[in-house]
This record gives sequence, C-alpha cells and structure tokens, in this order.
Amino acid sequence: MFSFGNTTSYRKFLAKLKKKSPRVPDLTCPIIDDVLDKLEKQIGKELTERKFKALEKKLERLRRSNEALRDSGKYWYEKCKDIVRDFLGKKRY
Repeated sequence: MFSFGNTTSYRKFLAKLKKKSPRVPDLTCPIIDDVLDKLEKQIGKELTERKFKALEKKLERLRRSNEALRDSGKYWYEKCKDIVRDFLGKKRY
C-alpha cells in the first residue's frame, strides 16, 4: 500500500501526518496563575474567600485536564510514528 524508497520519503510522510494533526495546546498554567492572582486580590471586595476557593479548585482541575490532554496528544503521536515505522518495516530515525 505504502512504498517509501528512502528516508526522505518517510520523513515527508510523517511531516504530512503531523501537519494535519490537531495542535497541542500551549501551556496555559501561567494564564491560570495570573487569573488566580487577580481573583485573590478581589478577596474582601466583591469576591468572598469561599468563592475564590471554589474558582481556584475549578481552575486547578482545568490545569490537570489540560496537562493530561497535552500528554495524551504527545503519546498518541509517538505511537502513530511507531506503528507506521513497524508497518513499513523502517528502522528508527
């Protein structure tokens, strides 16, 4: 089905797959930290400590989910490369 005569063809094929893949999200942790800092400054004004803790908990859950999503995307990309390499009988490059 697939035929690669050389390393360049193999790399072009992987580049094409990667180009079509969804982008791994940027690190959002610094943004989350900034939001938390701004919210913390509002304690005692319009935002109670209880509300802040609830928001903080939600944002921290978002941070963990985002990190897991990023790790999952990297994992599956590497697995795809391994499968294609094994399928085509190519050595690791």
